[in-house]
Amino acid sequence: MKKLYIIRHSKAVEYAPDHTDFNRCLADYGIEKATLIAKHLATDIEAVDLILSSPACRAIETARIFARAVKYAESDITTMEPLYHFGGIEMALEIISRVGDDVETMMLFGHNPTFNALAWNLCPEFRDGMPTSAVVGVGFKQKTWAAAIEKKGKLLTYLTKRNINK
Repeated sequence: MKKLYIIRHSKAVEYAPDHTDFNRCLADYGIEKATLIAKHLATDIEAVDLILSSPACRAIETARIFARAVKYAESDITTMEPLYHFGGIEMALEIISRVGDDVETMMLFGHNPTFNALAWNLCPEFRDGMPTSAVVGVGFKQKTWAAAIEKKGKLLTYLTKRNINK
């Protein structure tokens, strides 16, 4: 089963020192929130084969927190510019479809509104929102990523700080 975890970056500071959106890093609260959710998710994941992240500071910092929690080498995180400058969900689907079929479990780190739309597109039973640090896990029966994105997946998990603390 192919498993895709769509993860929105955690809470960022309001302004970067150079006033660019790209360089906004995580706020202290964002680090705490991502750490909590990553530790919770790690209890349900055996292994992660690939982590792809937007290169924006807040996304890559979130990816590193999750990588540590699931014991994935931070140096193996792949950053992809299109995950920051999205061409909408079509670009996200193209990125996923090109992943090697030896990858069974993958995490994507990036931004809304694209990630929320991607989750809705790939998983009809998911119709919630994606606040910062939200995780939507989707499972696919297909053996290839290209085939998986052509079908609809099954919701494996939906994690937010709010639903963890219930």
